[in-house]
Amino acid sequence: MPDRQELHEHDAEQWAVGEKRLKILSELAGNERAGTKAIVAAARDLGIHRTQCYELLKRYRRCPTVSALMPRARGRTRGKRILEPSVDILIEKTIDEFYLDLSSPTIADLMREIERRCAAAGLTPPSRKAVTPRVRDRNQREVLRRRKGAARARNKLGLIVGGLNEEEPLALVQIDHTLADVIVVSEADRGPLGRPWLTLAIDVATRVVAGFYLSLEAPSALSVAMVLSHAVLPKDPDFASRKLSLSWPVAGLPKCLHLDNAREFHSNALARGVAEYGIDLKYRPPATPHWGGHIERLVGTMMGALRLLPGYTGRSVVERGHAPEETAVMTMDELEIWLMHQIAGVYHQAVHRSLGVAPITAWTEAVARMPAPHRHPPDGNRFYLDFLPFQQRLIQRRGISLFGITYTDGVISTFLAKARQKFLVRYDPRDMSKVYLRDTDGAYWTIPYADRRLPAVTLSEIKTASRRLRASGEKHVTQARLFASMDEQRELVEQARTKTKIARRTHERTVRAIHVVLPGVNGEPRGEVGHAQPADIGPILPFPVEEWS
Repeated sequence: MPDRQELHEHDAEQWAVGEKRLKILSELAGNERAGTKAIVAAARDLGIHRTQCYELLKRYRRCPTVSALMPRARGRTRGKRILEPSVDILIEKTIDEFYLDLSSPTIADLMREIERRCAAAGLTPPSRKAVTPRVRDRNQREVLRRRKGAARARNKLGLIVGGLNEEEPLALVQIDHTLADVIVVSEADRGPLGRPWLTLAIDVATRVVAGFYLSLEAPSALSVAMVLSHAVLPKDPDFASRKLSLSWPVAGLPKCLHLDNAREFHSNALARGVAEYGIDLKYRPPATPHWGGHIERLVGTMMGALRLLPGYTGRSVVERGHAPEETAVMTMDELEIWLMHQIAGVYHQAVHRSLGVAPITAWTEAVARMPAPHRHPPDGNRFYLDFLPFQQRLIQRRGISLFGITYTDGVISTFLAKARQKFLVRYDPRDMSKVYLRDTDGAYWTIPYADRRLPAVTLSEIKTASRRLRASGEKHVTQARLFASMDEQRELVEQARTKTKIARRTHERTVRAIHVVLPGVNGEPRGEVGHAQPADIGPILPFPVEEWS
């Protein structure tokens, strides 16, 4: 069969010529032996010489198609090689031995090496025009693998095998973080604080946003705990406390969490938390970005929605085109409310290109088809606590020591009988004025500072003060010196708050942290961590007494 050109390579004029040739030659080929008179008549109709008509008739009989009869370009057939066999072999060998190497030589380097080898062998060196096609004709995945490594070849040219496809809502939830493309300002003086971190959770089946969390802190185990709490627990109490008339019915325990391999997604707190509630945990296979496509597209959608906000930074310096810090006006709370409107009021209501319906419609219909309702945690505050970071601690007579600070409460005395037994102590890095002690029955007990006069501080403040004291030469950092150092830090930040963005950001983080809010559940209003909550208090135990006999 003769060389056949691809159908899409021809324009309409060429194709019309082929169609005309096919029609006339098909009639001519009907005769077993076409006479000279018939050939001359056909050549005249086609506007070609009779010799060419004989050639076309042969091509037709081998392959009776329009594309086989198309006009062909004059000259040497594309891809035909005319170099001496010895030079051709030398080129191929040099490409294998020299060019396909992790040092990634350039074509210019390859040409110099070929010329050197040709000179040594007494051969005439080829031109660059002869060598380049030979490189181009190699298997590009193999070329990339040998020049850049297997991972690079797999990422760029590998076949995308596998993917995520769920039909049941909350069967699979993806979580990821991004630095938001907008500058926020402080509550106090409206000075710019910088870009906050946004953590998002998406339900793969229906594309609804299950939850989000906005923070000035870099992603951590706490970010995961907060976004999970927002995703799992009802959002109505939060809307009611903010006086928002929005509908966001997404709530319930997911069957599986799908995460990338970031450090915060490998914390013990997350592993213990998901195990406690029967949630499977799966990680994205290395070097397979398509496995996170749903959450990545959601992040892109949310960042695109920020374009019209004052203080928008753009995705690059070129896109920015202005000074976003000069136009920024939104505080963290205002941005949170804006995101609630953007998600529940805009994104959920718009038709999703992949689904053909709005995400909230897909969610409602999918939930209606479920044979049983979603599982829910019995207590919202308890669910939140189960995902907080923790440490194992012995309970001493004076209380619990964590990060150089002592915590105690009357309930501690009921744990002292269990000598040398370590207990799980959870803490909220945003408010270290109390920790949460878990007993053997799984109940949490709120244990405050031993010295109730001390102010609420963040874990970041504690660690900064501790490093500062050790750098100054103090080997044994006491609690008193720790809090004195934190007081000095806060005074310095307060003095510099109007001068630098870093100081404003530090101040804002501290202020927001010590007014921490726990998620509510079952229609209960949200409560501040700083005040006792039902989940904090635990069962009531009798006071310890001495028995006289």
